[in-house]
Amino acid sequence: MKKFELQSPIAVANFIIDVAKKEENPVTNLKFQKILFFLQGYCLNKYNRTLFDGKFAKWQYGPVEEEIYQIFKSQWSMPINSPGTQMRIENGVIELYHKEINLPQEYTEKLKSIVIKINQKAPWELYELTHKHSSWYSYKDDISRGIASDYTNNEIEKCFKDNFRGMLNRLG
Repeated sequence: MKKFELQSPIAVANFIIDVAKKEENPVTNLKFQKILFFLQGYCLNKYNRTLFDGKFAKWQYGPVEEEIYQIFKSQWSMPINSPGTQMRIENGVIELYHKEINLPQEYTEKLKSIVIKINQKAPWELYELTHKHSSWYSYKDDISRGIASDYTNNEIEKCFKDNFRGMLNRLG
């Protein structure tokens, strides 16, 4: 497999929304954040590199990619069915567009299968997976005071491996 370029968080978010919508299993904000987190963990584990150039904060309800949270927070707990829209102005013309991932198909297919598998879990199950892991649990006092440091890549990778080891074996 050839290497892939680093993606933007919104492109990966839009990918997740698209996969979930096609599977007729839309994501909510809580589930969405967990899928983003575990996709990042998968890429760290499988390819020894991040999928996108974001960071995850340690919040009360688990890992949160803040840029994506700000874009979709108005959805609250409602299903997210539409991609994040961005705006650019060129030559005085305003254009709205949806950023998409730019990956070779072999990566896209692998990531799609992971999104589908993780999205089959209930939101509370994903919540439990992140909260029982030491990468969150060890910092719960700092999290409650709003002073916890962001997740490190090692924490993200370990949380993914510890929670999805069986899935990793099946995916190869």
